[in-house]
Amino acid sequence: MTKSFKPIIIALLALMLTSCAEINQSIDRSKTVNLSSIKLGMSKDEVQKQLKKKPDNIVAAKNYPDTQTYIEVVQYSEWNSADVNKPIESYWLYFVNDKLDKWEKASKDRKPWI
Repeated sequence: MTKSFKPIIIALLALMLTSCAEINQSIDRSKTVNLSSIKLGMSKDEVQKQLKKKPDNIVAAKNYPDTQTYIEVVQYSEWNSADVNKPIESYWLYFVNDKLDKWEKASKDRKPWI
């Protein structure tokens, strides 16, 4: 392979990898959030498997070293099929020491309580 083809092949490979990531994200965003399939006490991994999608992000996290308690709030959203950049509904799931403790609809007016 000559040296002139290497940059072209590298550029094509990079383009393919980034486009696959975008397709994967849009597929994940097209999935609904079925909260009836999850139960209190499930781990984050179990919740993710039940919902068949990854969380959008971690909204809040706090460590309480005195009680050895770690609280993490993750957000799952249902996205508009016409515009995948606009969520229809978002939910906050609260995990205490990696176990689901509660969930609620996300609010633009306040932050999660931890």
